[in-house]
Amino acid sequence: MWEKPLRAKWGDAVPRVIEPKQTGGGSIQSGGRVYFTGEDYLPTGDLHLGDEIVQRARRTNVDPVYRAACMDEDRVWAELLFPTKGMMVFPLPNTDLARDCFAVYNDWLHEYCSQVPDRMLGAALIHMEDADFAIEELERNAKRGFRCGMINGDTRPEWGHYSDPKYDRFWAAAQEMEVPLAIHISTGMKKDVFVFTGEKLRYAPRGYLDLMAEAGQVVANEFIFGGIFDRFPGLKLFLVEYEASWLPHWLYRCEQVAYDFGPNLGVVPPKKRIREYLDQLYVGVIDDPLIRTVTSELDPNRLMWGSDYPHVRNTHLKSHKVVDDIFGHLDEETIDNITVRNAARVFKIDMPAV
Repeated sequence: MWEKPLRAKWGDAVPRVIEPKQTGGGSIQSGGRVYFTGEDYLPTGDLHLGDEIVQRARRTNVDPVYRAACMDEDRVWAELLFPTKGMMVFPLPNTDLARDCFAVYNDWLHEYCSQVPDRMLGAALIHMEDADFAIEELERNAKRGFRCGMINGDTRPEWGHYSDPKYDRFWAAAQEMEVPLAIHISTGMKKDVFVFTGEKLRYAPRGYLDLMAEAGQVVANEFIFGGIFDRFPGLKLFLVEYEASWLPHWLYRCEQVAYDFGPNLGVVPPKKRIREYLDQLYVGVIDDPLIRTVTSELDPNRLMWGSDYPHVRNTHLKSHKVVDDIFGHLDEETIDNITVRNAARVFKIDMPAV
């Protein structure tokens, strides 16, 4: 995607698929081709091309009409599309390269979705180093029909924090445009464990747990305790691919910080009860087997189901069974909300008449 439009400007820094001999020292041990993220190397040999499901998934990445046929087969009406390799661009230290990559991706995704516009909806990649640039890119893509802005999972240290007043104009713009924002795994300061090699693999379990905890920490520190949700009560934030069974424990710890330990640490309690801020937060679910721990404690309308297709870990061709398995303890109306109505409302998806 990026090599052809950006190679002349950025040379070997461009994210692309390369041969392992080009990685410098042969740090990739799989022996197959690897994806260079612009900073790290991601093995691509975890899938077998002979597998029918993999072939289908790869074809959907370039053929939206075929993807729509796959959706019909899985009985899924609409999809909000997030990147796979594109999320690996967020941590790049080269801001200008990352911005160029995002612009190319957003243009490509607009063209892709435009072929089946009612059923395939884009999440635009928004680089957050500069608030004014981020506003321009969010506006540009919102005008083209994108339904969401996918921002960096966390700020880099040199940028300052999301709760810094310099970002308030961006939150205000997103609120005014009524465009929800999304935080996806692997887009913050925590490295995706699939780029770990050599001795780093010893820390893969710790790295994975850190990765999955990052969004909750950012939401708590910046959006709740940092006051973003208070200053922009119409702002909506969607957490993607984190699943949801961590939420009750996270809520308990946030309340503990606010009301037990926080006062001794000089932490100013939020203006509202912690639970009330969940009205601005939505969490994606794929196949979380512990979802009962969430629905028994929190409003299930904070949840939105998605198949994660064509990512390697998806529910394609068994989506309805997965939904029955994990949400079967809920009433039919609540299941409809989680699987259809919540997303349709938040992302303004026109559903066909039943």
